Amino acid sequence: MDNLTPEQRKKNMQNIRSKGTIPEKIIMRELKKNRIYFATYVNSIIGKPDIVFRRKKIAVFIDSDFWHKHPRRFILPKTNMEYWIDKINRNQKRDKYVTKELKNKGWRVIRIWEYDVKKSLSKCVNRILREYFRVIVL
Repeated sequence: MDNLTPEQRKKNMQNIRSKGTIPEKIIMRELKKNRIYFATYVNSIIGKPDIVFRRKKIAVFIDSDFWHKHPRRFILPKTNMEYWIDKINRNQKRDKYVTKELKNKGWRVIRIWEYDVKKSLSKCVNRILREYFRVIVL
């Protein structure tokens, strides 16, 4: 059983953001410190990546451990389990589809876990910078 009233649960769920999350802001701040310029939440690109480098065709997604089911950190809620299993599985399936579609269109896709941003920010930023500065030889 849920330990919150329906009104409290509704308010709680309304406060969950799909963009502008703390891990996204942290990564964006670090990129700006390095004078790396980017677009955010571009609607015209499938999956609406969190960070986009248009000219270099790089899409960066910062995935929540819960909503995107981190392999070790995901904890399934004890209530309404069927709903959550369906929801999270759909999210994972969509993530795979979006990544595949972007790669088919010539994009390089970087997916970073929320936990990794908190635990090893420099590794996350360096991963993006390595891809950003990678020289493509055709």
